Amino acid sequence: MHWLYIDVSDLVGKPGTSRILSAEGSIQGLNSGLGRVDESDPVHISLTLTSRENGVGVRGEAWGRFQLSCSRCLIEYGEDFGLELNEMFYFEPTLAEEKDGYEVKDQTVDLEPMLRDAIVLNIPIKPVHAEECRGLCAVCGADLNVTNCRHGEDPVDIRWAPLKDLIADEP
Repeated sequence: MHWLYIDVSDLVGKPGTSRILSAEGSIQGLNSGLGRVDESDPVHISLTLTSRENGVGVRGEAWGRFQLSCSRCLIEYGEDFGLELNEMFYFEPTLAEEKDGYEVKDQTVDLEPMLRDAIVLNIPIKPVHAEECRGLCAVCGADLNVTNCRHGEDPVDIRWAPLKDLIADEP
C-alpha cells in the first residue's frame, strides 16, 4: 500500500476519536511553472486524524523543499516550505464534492490529492533567488548579476556624438 493511503477503519463511527500520523516519502509530479518538489526530496507530514459525524478531519503540517528557477535570471535554487493543513474527508461522495473536501473510500483516505493541492498551490509563481537580482539582458541574454554587457545603456548616435562633447565641456 502506498504511504499516503491511510486506513481509518479504527476511526469510522467513533466521533471524537483521534490518531496521530507522522510519515515521509516522495510524491511524483509536484511541479508548477518555475518550481517543483523533486522526487528525491521527501515530503514530511505530521497530522492528526479525527473522526467526525460525517467524515474524518485532517489537521497538521507538511514540509519539504522546493526546487525553483529565479524568474529574473533563471538560476536554480532550493527553498524550504512548510504548510498548515486543515481538511475534511467525507464519507459521502456528494458531500465531499459540495464542500470542496475529499472522500473516504473503503475506510481509507488517500492523502495524495490533498497534499498535491496544498503543495502545488504554494509553489511561488514568480520566484526570485535574491531581491537584488538584476535578471538577464534583453538583448544578448547575459546574466546581469555576473557581467555588465552595457546593452542597458542608451545607445550613442554617432551623428550627434560631437554635440555631446560640447555639452560635457560647459561649466
